[in-house]
Amino acid sequence: MDECSYYLEYLKRTSRFPQSIYHVAKQDSVRKVFASIPATSCVLDAGCGIGHITGPYSGRYAIFGIDEQRSAIQYCQAHWKGTYVQASLNKIPFADNFFDLIVFLDAIEHLDKPVTALRELARVLKPGAPILICTMNYASPLWFILEHTWHRFVGGSCKPYSREVHPTHYTSGVLRGHCSGLFEEVFLEERVMGMELLYLGKKHLDIE
Repeated sequence: MDECSYYLEYLKRTSRFPQSIYHVAKQDSVRKVFASIPATSCVLDAGCGIGHITGPYSGRYAIFGIDEQRSAIQYCQAHWKGTYVQASLNKIPFADNFFDLIVFLDAIEHLDKPVTALRELARVLKPGAPILICTMNYASPLWFILEHTWHRFVGGSCKPYSREVHPTHYTSGVLRGHCSGLFEEVFLEERVMGMELLYLGKKHLDIE
């Protein structure tokens, strides 16, 4: 199986048992944040993958997705009603203050320059609008064990323990530091037995 095919298959497996267990809390938070914004709002799925988290909302909201992987964008275009663009999060092809909500799930840890991407996300987010960020918690001993057992032995070519795959390791303090000055924190929680960080912030009103 080539890398593009494997990438898609790996993402599809995240919605199947047993991987789906890890993502239940995240999906619940996504439902809540969508319920807090008006229908027809413009929503950006940053690092959208196969779009399986936000795609189901595309009938009611204007969903936009960005991913660097062409195969992922093609999959989203074939399966969801949203607008999907192959682009870098370091240079987002949308106007300032365009989006009413941004979801940034399980992607920030893949970036070499996450603060650059966060600044771009702040640029395209409307002042006061929410951003939901999810990433693994590298302060969690349980995540360390999972990363070096499950992912090493049955994870296939997905290697999150490799710095090439996850160049940025997040803890609560690192995530807060990277979001500081861009977003006002609503909450930052450790979930899934402490293995997952979930951050909800709102763009500072004084950022143009």
